[in-house]
Amino acid sequence: LVYEDVFTVWETIWAAAQVSSSCYVLFIALALVEVYRDIILENNMDFTDIIKFFNEMAERHNTKQILQLARELVSKVQTLIENK
Repeated sequence: LVYEDVFTVWETIWAAAQVSSSCYVLFIALALVEVYRDIILENNMDFTDIIKFFNEMAERHNTKQILQLARELVSKVQTLIENK
């Protein structure tokens, strides 16, 4: 993430812990994987390749997109829990 976006992400993680999920950081990680899912699958990446890919992608992520997707994923899980 670019330096300016780090504060937004930290604030989001802190707020989410108070409001929706103490594990929000995991939803951010899942959102990152989901955004790059096709690239990961097309290149048949293993764990080491994925780590290398994300290191190379540093400061190129669309933070707004990632946080929006993480929010949607939390909502989906909350809906599933509520609709047992």
